[in-house]
Amino acid sequence: MNRLQKTSQQTRCPSIVLTVAARILIAASFALGASASLFASDSKLCHTSGSRTILITCDYTHETSNAEPGAGEPRIALNHAAFSFKTRHDNWMSVSLWFTNLNSAKPSESRPVYLAIDDDSGHNYIRRVLPHVDFRSLAPGQKTEFSEHLLIPALHAGHYRIELWIPSSDPALKFDAGHNLLIESDGVADRKTGLNRVASFAVVR
Repeated sequence: MNRLQKTSQQTRCPSIVLTVAARILIAASFALGASASLFASDSKLCHTSGSRTILITCDYTHETSNAEPGAGEPRIALNHAAFSFKTRHDNWMSVSLWFTNLNSAKPSESRPVYLAIDDDSGHNYIRRVLPHVDFRSLAPGQKTEFSEHLLIPALHAGHYRIELWIPSSDPALKFDAGHNLLIESDGVADRKTGLNRVASFAVVR
């Protein structure tokens, strides 16, 4: 059963503090004998640790644009994401996503939001709807957290991508990538596939 924990607050997270915190987490992971990796760029900082139980945390910056969106089109940024799950057996994945509404009003369209896990070849392994992620609840300029618990299967050895698929609410356009909502955070939106790339990880046996 999905469980929802939803909180809203204004926060500031300087990139220097995030970098130091990530390095501390890496050092602690190695001290415990767990595998750990860090991906950092000007726009995204991700820390991944563990083997049988994988923990992923990512922080993002959002694009700055003076362009006016089309009528009714939402502009959503992803600020932070965290995932915790096991790889060897069916289990519950914990998901935490922080979003910010970049528009001056709440979105009016009710779009479904799916969590996707694909391999490097684009083969689909997992698609799970996030029933409590409702962008219509996002107040302008305010960070809001959505938390979910999702049942997922065991994963084979390999490299995987975690993505957000946000299709049109129109059933006739659901599988038309050109009508997907792309998140306005740097390095996240994949305009070719219409998916939002949130993180990546590897399963080693």
